Amino acid sequence: MKRILILSFILYGLLLTACNATSIGVIGGADGPTAIYVGKKGGSIDESFGEQYEKRTVHMFNVDGVLYYDSGIESDVKSRCGVMDGSLNRTGRDNEIPHNPGEANFETEGYQNATSITKEVNIDGEWIVFKRFETAGQLPQNLKYCHYIKGRLNNAATDSELIVLSEKESITFGDVYAPMLSSQSDAGAKVGLVTYNRFNNDKWGIRLFADNVTARGLTLKIEQFGGNATGELHTGAAYKIEKMVDDGWQDAERKIDNPTWNDIAYIIQKNEITEMQVNWEFLYGVLSPGYYRISKKITNFRAVGDHGEETYQAHFTVE
Repeated sequence: MKRILILSFILYGLLLTACNATSIGVIGGADGPTAIYVGKKGGSIDESFGEQYEKRTVHMFNVDGVLYYDSGIESDVKSRCGVMDGSLNRTGRDNEIPHNPGEANFETEGYQNATSITKEVNIDGEWIVFKRFETAGQLPQNLKYCHYIKGRLNNAATDSELIVLSEKESITFGDVYAPMLSSQSDAGAKVGLVTYNRFNNDKWGIRLFADNVTARGLTLKIEQFGGNATGELHTGAAYKIEKMVDDGWQDAERKIDNPTWNDIAYIIQKNEITEMQVNWEFLYGVLSPGYYRISKKITNFRAVGDHGEETYQAHFTVE
């Protein structure tokens, strides 16, 4: 269940190891006022890349150099002990990044460990899931501010929700996308350094990543976080690989027309990353250099005869 964010902003089950915006006002909270930023027209900011709907501060804390942010999801663990796995001390303002281990930008006693990508914190009597912020192993020290930003790019079908770390406090939705859409950006515009994580708005909370890529295989990471799956999520051994050719996707050439797949189900655990080792040499041989995607079917199993299925992809490059 999602809680309304007001104060600021996928192998094993959930286990705990311990038994240019204008600020228009503030909302009072237990840890002090929280700034809310909106535009001057209709509560939004119109920019060349799209429209920013909302910008607010976000609860964050640092454990061993890794940042965790308030996901807005209430934990479904009903029984737990009161022992914390780690303590947290508030430092700085509620929109500032806690750079040092043990620091938080809000008042809290501490956290309890949950999964490999989450920890949980008691906020006003509710245990809230905090998700790891992905920084590819590096957190530039000159990034200072953290925000939740929501908006929609021009011609986009859905909104984008982002957790943004920035050098400048005045960062906007358009500024985040400027480096990727630079052909539309002012050549002289300087918005400072920025890094961000997208909120996963997939209905089952699924996202695929390719890691340790070689011409013979890769590690497929299936992350589950959030979403609204009503059954058990799982996937099989089968997959398909396609290559980008002349701006279009084509099936990679196979050595076997009708492969036989092992009849095995990989359970995708909640709020966790499930890893699969994929070696395609028996089916596709050694892939030539290029840009590829791997497709996997994932099933939401509720009961015999009652299930749903969706196809997800992860993109990767063979050098």
